[in-house]
Amino acid sequence: MISLPLKLHPPTLPLGRLFVAFAGIVPLAVVIYRLPAWRESWHWAAVSGAMAVATALLVLALGIAIRGSRQAVGRIAVEIAFLVCSLVTAEAVLVAASPETWSDDPVVQVMVAHEQAALAYGIEYDGRDRSEVVLARRASGLDAVPGFALGVGTSPAIAAAIRERGVLPLTNPSNTHVVECNEGPGYLEFRSDEHGFNNPPGLAQGAVDIAVIGASFALGHCVAPSSSAVALLRTRYSRTANFAVTGSRVLSQLGVFREYVESLEPPIVVWFVHPNYAELRQEASQPVLLKYLDDPSYSQQLPLKQSKVDAFLRELVIPANEQRDAVLRQKLEAARRFPLERVAKLGEIRRLADLDAAVRVPLPPPDLSHFKRAIELVAATVQGWGGRLVVVILPNYETSTKQPRSVAQYQAVRQVLGESAVSVIDAVALFEQQPDLLGLFTLRTDNHPSERGHALIASAVIAAIENKELP
Repeated sequence: MISLPLKLHPPTLPLGRLFVAFAGIVPLAVVIYRLPAWRESWHWAAVSGAMAVATALLVLALGIAIRGSRQAVGRIAVEIAFLVCSLVTAEAVLVAASPETWSDDPVVQVMVAHEQAALAYGIEYDGRDRSEVVLARRASGLDAVPGFALGVGTSPAIAAAIRERGVLPLTNPSNTHVVECNEGPGYLEFRSDEHGFNNPPGLAQGAVDIAVIGASFALGHCVAPSSSAVALLRTRYSRTANFAVTGSRVLSQLGVFREYVESLEPPIVVWFVHPNYAELRQEASQPVLLKYLDDPSYSQQLPLKQSKVDAFLRELVIPANEQRDAVLRQKLEAARRFPLERVAKLGEIRRLADLDAAVRVPLPPPDLSHFKRAIELVAATVQGWGGRLVVVILPNYETSTKQPRSVAQYQAVRQVLGESAVSVIDAVALFEQQPDLLGLFTLRTDNHPSERGHALIASAVIAAIENKELP
């Protein structure tokens, strides 16, 4: 960009020289500010290189500002200003075109993305949050609650209550109207059974043909109740009981199996495994959940403590969920205002260029030792009563769009299951065989599988149970 020679002149400090000097300071200030984060995610050589380049730019800028000719300083100042204005303008255009990025909260980003995708497909979107729907249902006379998610147990107050009351709930309140999720077509709502699961009344109290465990997909997110994979299984096996819990990971799913499934001894247990939920993450901080893994005989005897479970949920968990929804509501309102402060960060330009890709430290392999142990425990228990365990590796949008972390997680889960003695359905590979892969996700975006996706997975499970070839 610089075409004029740099002739040495006595030092002067007009506005242009100050501007060039300041432009040299900015890169080094950014590097120093980002240094803690870069040390965690970048290779050490890249961090050192960034510091060296920023320092060199500062020295060069100071040299030009102090000793450069008036013409050279003026030309450089204009070019720097033009570059900055061009980048800021481009960033503003990109941010304006991506309203789902206006919030820094990932949950709010997903909510806005759902709304934008629904509008793009001409679907009337219910913009209310979950607790607002709950209030509307209560106003109509229903005993409604927001859906339970095990992640709420990380709250210090709830963690203390778990210790004091000696009980860790694993599902929703019993016999109540549960409002779960909205990914475009409308909210998933259901009436919970005697133990808080998404089953018809009395179904899970007697003999069952199939018991299903898992997280949100198995629960039915976020399709019409009659279109979910479990509902479709019920059309073939009427006594299919659903023991799925939103947000649950491997230990809580093991706990649900221990508490609610073992006593039923169903001939078939279907475990829907989301690869990104196979690691412990926050569940590692729950001593009660760890006991399920360490002691094969451990149980809280939750079916016998339903009144305590319901009281815990209504007194602590539901208010915490409603408070969380209120915070999200405020963030959602803020996310509808154009974020001028974000334009200066050039986040969208950096994302498009993916400047971090070449310097990131390789991701460590996921630790699935607990997942492997949980699979072994469930498989041995089911085989002990003469049953069969079928594990389904669930597809997700991140894996289907080849995002590295999710792909690595999926490959690790597949390897663990490949070394086990259980029946495995690789629904990720099944989805990839379809001609319209993204059409198998609701609104073709980062959602749960669509009705077609649920149907495809249900067909694969039925084929595996009946020892037929997969579709």
